[in-house]
Amino acid sequence: MKTIKQISIFLENQHGKLGDILTALKNENIEIQAASVADTTEFGILRLITSDQTKAARLLSEKGNLVNINEVMAIQVESNTSAFADAIDTLTEGGVTISYLYTFHKDGKLVLIIRPASLEKAEQVAVKAGLTLIQGWE
Repeated sequence: MKTIKQISIFLENQHGKLGDILTALKNENIEIQAASVADTTEFGILRLITSDQTKAARLLSEKGNLVNINEVMAIQVESNTSAFADAIDTLTEGGVTISYLYTFHKDGKLVLIIRPASLEKAEQVAVKAGLTLIQGWE
């Protein structure tokens, strides 16, 4: 399956918590390639794509954080709204349910990080449509 690993960190909404995580990664020379935070009034979930997912997950877990590694789909498109919209339309018209997504730029392209309800179905639809999938970089 053409997926990449994503780290999800459960965060209590406490002053300095995000800074502590970023400092820990900085001190180990782990680069953040993409990040997203979803929050409520009491907690949040920090999602990261880093230069070394395994090392980052181990480090943050050892520092007392609740950390999960899961698989997401990364689709590379041209860096414009039309290409973004076309990729999402292709997936949804193909019956893919998207739980969440976030984006970042890499090498002049837009990368869509997508957590679909079914990775297998999303991959089938994406491959059939000729979308460019990024696989397992770290």
